[in-house]
Parts: sequence; C-alpha cells; structure tokens
Amino acid sequence: MSWRSVIITQPTKLSIQNRQLKITQDEEWSIPIEDISSIVLETPQISISSKVISLMADSKIVMYSCDDKHIPNGVFMPFAPHSRQLRTLNKQISLTESFNKRCWQKIVVQKILNQAKVLKMNSKDLMCEHLEKLSLKVNSGDTTNKEAIAAKAYFSALFGKNFSRNYDNIFNTTLNYGYAIIRGAIARTIVSYGYMPSIGIHHKSELNNYNLADDFIEPFRPIVDLWVKQNIYEETEFDKYIRADLVNLLNVDVKIQGKLQSVNNAINVMIASYTTAINQKKYDKLELPEIIPLQNHNYE
Repeated sequence: MSWRSVIITQPTKLSIQNRQLKITQDEEWSIPIEDISSIVLETPQISISSKVISLMADSKIVMYSCDDKHIPNGVFMPFAPHSRQLRTLNKQISLTESFNKRCWQKIVVQKILNQAKVLKMNSKDLMCEHLEKLSLKVNSGDTTNKEAIAAKAYFSALFGKNFSRNYDNIFNTTLNYGYAIIRGAIARTIVSYGYMPSIGIHHKSELNNYNLADDFIEPFRPIVDLWVKQNIYEETEFDKYIRADLVNLLNVDVKIQGKLQSVNNAINVMIASYTTAINQKKYDKLELPEIIPLQNHNYE
C-alpha cells in the first residue's frame, strides 16, 4: 500500500535503480516505488529521467509541479490505465441529470456537515448548529445554493468576519496548497478507475480539465480548513515544513463506510463507491468521508 509523499525542494537528480526511486542531492536516498503515493516537485532545478516518469505512470503515482510561489500548478497522471476505459466512459457520459443532481446533493450535504464538525471542534457551537440545520435544506442539485450560503457563514465563523477567500494572505495560500494536493490525489484516482476527469457531476466548465475532481474534493476541503485553523497565524512563514505537513494530510484519518481510513484510501473508497452507484443506478451507494479530529493513519 503506497503512503509516502516525497517533496523535492532542492536541486535534485531523480532516477530509478532496482525499482527504487533514487534521490541524488548532496547525499543519496532510495525509496521503494511501491511505498510512494505522490511526488511534489517544488524547484525547477530537478533532473528527471524518462524512466522515472514512465514508472510513475505505471505505478499510478501522482506527480505535482509547482509555480514560483510553491503552489501546485500541474498534475502528471497515467494515460488510459483502466482496462475497460471506453465502457466506463460511455457509462459516465450517459448518466442522467437526475442521477447527477442527487449525487451533488449528497456531496453538498456531507461538505456542510464536515464544515459543521470543524466549527464544533473550534467551539463555534451556534454556527455549527446553523450549518447542521442548513444541511437538511439542501435539495436535489442544490438549486437554492445552500453550499455557498454555508461557506460564507462557515469561513466568517472560522477565520473571522473580515476573512475573504479572495485575499492574498498566508491563510489563503495555505488553504490553496492543501486543496491542490487533495485535488491531485482525487484526479489520479478518478483516472485509475477509467473516468474522464473533465466530465463533472456538477462542475461543467469547458476550461476545466478536472471538473469531476472539483466535485469530489468538496467534502475533503474541511480537513485542510481545520489544519490551517490549528496551525497557521498571520506571522507564519509559508516554508517547506508547512508544505510538507499539508502534503501529509493525505495520510490523516477520516471515517468512511464506518471505518477509519487515510485520506488517500478514503478517496479510493469514494470513487469505488461511485462506480457501484453508477452500475446499480443508485446514487445513495456513493460513500463520502466524515471528518474527525486530525490524526495520522496507523498503517500497521
């Protein structure tokens, strides 16, 4: 089971030796390929062989590139890894609007409930109750946009009345980084199950190649919010240690199907359940994560 996230922040040569990723800087390290779930390339001073890229694809390892501010801006994923991709794609394209609306309703409800749990963990009991009641009013397709109403109240309660997601500050920088990491992991899993990530349930932008990932990330976002609330302050520097902790959020626990799973594993469970929901034409088969207090998953 892959679980390690590798973050490259210094000039590095990456190569393959005996099915291990060889990392050459001032010193050398080797990591078994089967242990790696993701690689984040934070510096442009990286030499990487085509064999590394090929083996990353074969092993379904998600690899991120980053911009000058260290924010992930690209995701490398394997091409057509599913044995029956055309059949899966045909099913995805033929999904009814009613099915998609019900799936989106379930996603929005779980996202709002997870936001309520974050507020509860931060002693925001009144707003927690407000969001719990709001989750009961989400209709099919969320046509009354309860998601946006909940988000406005949620962020104000969590980060203060003057907080805005449009500001360029340490809080939003950290949130964006964490979201991007989870989004990439979801996109990788979507592709591995044979789905086209550009075909979304609710998100439909022709300019977005990851509409489906942007649908499924929603109930996971509060995990990043909770970590940022607990660890980030106005004077915090967005350094490599902060970024490493954000990548490690892929290894924290959530509850799904009544069991504790790492975020990485929960993403797989979620997309597998989406396949079941499609095959059985039953939207209620879709399984989504329930947030719990942050703790690293025990892989033993």
